[in-house]
Amino acid sequence: MDKKTIIIRNARVDDLPGITEIYNEAVVNTFSTFHLYPRSLDDQKKWFEKHGEKYPLLIAEEDESIVAWASLSPYSEREGYQYTVSDSIYVRQGYRQRGIGYDLLHGLVSEAQALKYHSIIATIARVNIPSIKLHEKLGFVCRGILPEAGYKFSKWVDICIYQKIL
Repeated sequence: MDKKTIIIRNARVDDLPGITEIYNEAVVNTFSTFHLYPRSLDDQKKWFEKHGEKYPLLIAEEDESIVAWASLSPYSEREGYQYTVSDSIYVRQGYRQRGIGYDLLHGLVSEAQALKYHSIIATIARVNIPSIKLHEKLGFVCRGILPEAGYKFSKWVDICIYQKIL
């Protein structure tokens, strides 16, 4: 069986339907995000416009189909946090556990270093063990746990704060 090639590149506006589909699957089925309702394409266009050279948005594609995406976003709008960003990574069901998330997060770390950021923060549901393991594999350290800070699927969920100093 031939191994398919995954290509990682910067996202374009025409990638938004695939990005939105992957995100909305996570919204309705996982603790990867604490949005409770699927996002519209218009919502995602507004979100996309906030990204650019300063806040990269990467996609992974296989056979010209988007299978995952990742982004850097401002950690806070307050000026004192301008050198800290947060990451997001979403992998389509059926493509998880294949190293795609690792490649995307590694790419985000490289982008953050090139952009002279000082640190990356990841806010992860404590039940999201694959994301925790992924971040730890790339040198993120748990800086604290917020007990029962999130609520989804009729249950309270602890939130872990991970950081990587660049």
